[in-house]
Amino acid sequence: MPQLDLGVLAQTERLAALRRARLLLASSSAPVDGLVRLAARSVVAPVGLLTLVDDERMHIVGRHGLPPDLDRVHAEPATSSFCQYVVTENAPLVVSDARDHPVLRDLGAVQDRGVTAYLGQPIHDLHGYTLGAVCVTDSVPRHWTDDDIAAVAECAAMLEVMLGAETSRQDIAIAAAETDAVLETALEAFVGIELTGEITRWNRAAERTFGWSAQDAIGKQVDELIIPERFRAAHRAGLTRMARGGVPKLIGQRLQLYAINRAGDEFPVELTLNVVEGPTGRHAHAFVYDISERVAAERQLARERHFLSALLDNLDAGVIACDERGRLILFNRAMREIAGADADTTTAEALVQQYRAYQPGDAAADDLPLVRAFHGEHVREAEVVIHLPERPRRSFTANAQPIRDTDGNRLGAVAALHEVTDRRRAQRIIECELAVARTLEQAPTIEDAAPELLGTVARTLQWPHSELWLVDKVGNVLRNAGMWTEPGYVIPEPGPLAPGVGVSGVAWETGQPTWIPDISVVGSRLNVPSLARHGLRVGLAVPIRDGGGVTGTLSFFGDAAEEPEQHLIALLSGIAAHVGQFLERRRAEDLARQLARTKDEFISLVGHELRTPLTSISSYTELLLHDNDDETTRSQFLSVIARNAENLRAIIDDLLDLAGLESGYVSLVERPLDFAAVVRASADTGTRAAREKDIDMRVTLPDGPAPVAGDQPRLRKVVDHLVTNAVKFTPAGGRVEIELLRDTAGVDLRVTDTGVGIPEEERSRLFERFFRGSNIRSLGLPGTGLGLAISRTVVERHGGTITVTDHGEKPGTTFLVRLPSL
Repeated sequence: MPQLDLGVLAQTERLAALRRARLLLASSSAPVDGLVRLAARSVVAPVGLLTLVDDERMHIVGRHGLPPDLDRVHAEPATSSFCQYVVTENAPLVVSDARDHPVLRDLGAVQDRGVTAYLGQPIHDLHGYTLGAVCVTDSVPRHWTDDDIAAVAECAAMLEVMLGAETSRQDIAIAAAETDAVLETALEAFVGIELTGEITRWNRAAERTFGWSAQDAIGKQVDELIIPERFRAAHRAGLTRMARGGVPKLIGQRLQLYAINRAGDEFPVELTLNVVEGPTGRHAHAFVYDISERVAAERQLARERHFLSALLDNLDAGVIACDERGRLILFNRAMREIAGADADTTTAEALVQQYRAYQPGDAAADDLPLVRAFHGEHVREAEVVIHLPERPRRSFTANAQPIRDTDGNRLGAVAALHEVTDRRRAQRIIECELAVARTLEQAPTIEDAAPELLGTVARTLQWPHSELWLVDKVGNVLRNAGMWTEPGYVIPEPGPLAPGVGVSGVAWETGQPTWIPDISVVGSRLNVPSLARHGLRVGLAVPIRDGGGVTGTLSFFGDAAEEPEQHLIALLSGIAAHVGQFLERRRAEDLARQLARTKDEFISLVGHELRTPLTSISSYTELLLHDNDDETTRSQFLSVIARNAENLRAIIDDLLDLAGLESGYVSLVERPLDFAAVVRASADTGTRAAREKDIDMRVTLPDGPAPVAGDQPRLRKVVDHLVTNAVKFTPAGGRVEIELLRDTAGVDLRVTDTGVGIPEEERSRLFERFFRGSNIRSLGLPGTGLGLAISRTVVERHGGTITVTDHGEKPGTTFLVRLPSL
């Protein structure tokens, strides 16, 4: 037989509904046969039936007009009936002459019962399942009109209503009985009331809870029996609102209130309030549960938790715990300070990422103490480092263990962190100072020692970048002598730094340690954008000193903004002192070599610059002694002798002057003077020499005077020497520029030439006495190597500076003299 595609569950429910309908209709006094008879008479059909169809049979539960031999038949095979198609299709079946239908003409009802015409309407239960059909039949062909179809449909509808009513009456009776049984055995007190406040239901649990029997309670006002006096007015107001049609906001919620028992004792209860519509109107009921023990336990637990929380918050150690699912449930005050925030809903694994906790040596997250304890391990004295964004790294030792119940079931894990940052840092500082001492002891030069030294100190600070700068006194700049960068950072090699530029330049200029909490702050002269772009934030530079003052700086950079810490400044100042002593020792060694070199150069000077004029003087003197008759010859010889004697006197004067200036025996006579006039006079002299060599000389002077306080002859000698050198070392066709600028702080004299330049490897020796560049010596140009040494001494005695810059691939040099204004 065709079946509806309802699925196994739905088909089972339909059959259950069908059996129930059969029982209801069989046991009820409802006029089922009368309704069937009404259907047959409405369409003037001889037979009317109410049939229900299950998997195999068609059950006749209502009949009219059946022949006597069929009147006592209650079921037939479903496959022989028209009703099977009504149920399968869940639709009316209208057949005028079944004998002409290719499928229906073979049915048993047609062949055996002589049914020719059929009209059937489906009937349903309250859930919409198709149970069977109300039908009328005839033994002759019929044309069923729309009125006929509608009349049978009306009868089917009346039968559905009747079936629904019977079902509801029995369901209500059954439900009421079941409800009474459930309520009487319930552990929670059940109280039902009218909206007037009169008690209508009172189960056994209510008797136990409140001390009143059902006989005592039913019919009484609920507020008088169980509601404390201070809540009665609010209770009555709520009942009044419900009686007017209002719906309480607390319906269906579990509420914690207070009630009283028969003895007048007040105790806490938990209840769920509901309002229902009944045959007699709205009424309310509630399940009430005495929670006195639970509230007492919760209060005790709250007191214990408060005590425990206060105890844990008073500990210096950070305490963190997770539950059986790994969720963090405890952060004490110290741990909140360590982690920076509460993380009550975070898992232990997420804590690793959120707070960047790790172990030295980049151990895996699973190796963290709390995670290990969560997986059953007891952990003791584990090393942990926590590095929060924008905060410095902190070191801890951690103890952790799993938490289990008496049966060994896991309840969670707990870990305690004890900060050892200062202790570890002190250990690292001692190790760092020893390592620095060993490095300096073994290194031939500071440049060779720089990478290892910088890396050792930076790792001690746990900062990712460090630099060593040395002062270039000739160029008056800091030059990078070494750097170290942690893997993962790409820092370009820096160029020279002027005084006061960046962290290192400020430390050089002031001679004091310089700590910049955030080098990325735009607008500050201490902003270091080249480093800030690579993720560096804090900067610390300390000056390196030797007997001659500040000779360089050590600079370190961290990846999180930090306020100054004196112990770090002290550490680096100590390291800088080690480096300064190293430089001083090396400078002493260099000075010894320089003295030896100076002796050789002095001997060379005596052997060449002094010996040559002395030889000339001696030779011409001897000629004069043997031939003194020719006045013209005598005059020429005397002129040569005088010229060479003057050269000797000039060299001796320079030597004595330099020695006196450097030793302090020679004092300067400083008076107010116009430095522009000094430069103008020297430039005029140099212009004549420049024209003789076909050199283009350009002179730029300020409109007014350039007042300074100085020794005029000695300053003139400095300017003369710079101008003379520029002309001497510039080949024909070249250019010399003399420019004097002034500002509120001082005057700048710039002498630029397009001459032979200075070899890069010899620039640091340019202002040494007796030094002459190898390229100058190869050209055979005369000189003593004293001019620039004297010039630097004179300028520095005036409180100024003299520096030189090479033009790189272009020919020539530029000397810059800066003197303070008057």
